[in-house]
Amino acid sequence: MPKKILVTGGCGFIGSNFIIYWLKNHPLDIVINLDKITYAGNKKYLSEITKNKDCKKRYKFFKGNIRNVKLVQRILNKENPDIIVHFAAETHVTRSEGAAENAKRFFDTNVAGTFILLESCVQLNKHLRFIQISTDEVYGEVKDGFRKESEKKSGFGKATSPYAKTKAIADDLALSYSDKLDVIVARPTNNFGPRQNPEKLLPRSITNLFLGKPIEIWGEGNEIRDWLYVEDTARAIETLIEKGKTGEAYNIGANNKPEITNKEIAELLVEIMNLNKEKMIKFVPNPRKHHDFRYGVDTEKIKKLGWVPSYNIKELFTKTIDWYKENKKIWLSLKKEAEKLYND
Repeated sequence: MPKKILVTGGCGFIGSNFIIYWLKNHPLDIVINLDKITYAGNKKYLSEITKNKDCKKRYKFFKGNIRNVKLVQRILNKENPDIIVHFAAETHVTRSEGAAENAKRFFDTNVAGTFILLESCVQLNKHLRFIQISTDEVYGEVKDGFRKESEKKSGFGKATSPYAKTKAIADDLALSYSDKLDVIVARPTNNFGPRQNPEKLLPRSITNLFLGKPIEIWGEGNEIRDWLYVEDTARAIETLIEKGKTGEAYNIGANNKPEITNKEIAELLVEIMNLNKEKMIKFVPNPRKHHDFRYGVDTEKIKKLGWVPSYNIKELFTKTIDWYKENKKIWLSLKKEAEKLYND
């Protein structure tokens, strides 16, 4: 039976990739996209959909803020979605730090915005599946081993950055509604792939190399992240929509083997692009007072539902590089603003 899916933040990185994946793989479904279009959102990310006649007729866009109660409730009543996939969020850790007003902006979107969506669904008596997109950072730094979903502490728990703290609170908030709504929380690790703003590590590094500039690695570059391809995340969300259990959280990760450091990421990118490692990797002082060394999550729970990630990271990095090579006009228009984060 055809479904209607309301996606918040669908012009952002993971949201746009999810919409493209869903419309291509579910030919009867309709996707409604609610996006404020901040610096991190770009309608051009969805040109693949808007240029496809079949997909375009099954896609609707509303520009607006998830904190606009009247708009949210009007869309819920008008479109009556079967599923909400809630991506809309402030996500860059560095942008959440520093002045208190930065943290407030993250709280307003990540916590208050989530509350408005959940409460509106309840007030309007909408019986739907609500997928809350969270992050592995809610567990805090994981120096060794892998965190299970049940190890997430209530409230801030061990989350370190204002970003992670707001997502940790939003997790608790979403799960508290599971007696009224069909809520599931997804906690993906570090996503990479096409359509990511060049402020983030991987696209910043790739776009620097295309511009003849070195990759900048903070400190010694020994930090470890679990690198998950964005289409794998889209498939994981699909699995949760179809098979996930109400009131549960699910980790989504690639479990890179061997684990890969930021320094090794830079070396691999330079190798793929056939550039000189000594010239194109630059180590700079780490601007963060505390930079979490490692994150790690246990993914057995979602694997029991039939989902598995892709494992060839070199091949996936190559696909990502190819997208940035073919879409220079898109990322070049964003690059100058992205660099202000590092140069101010």
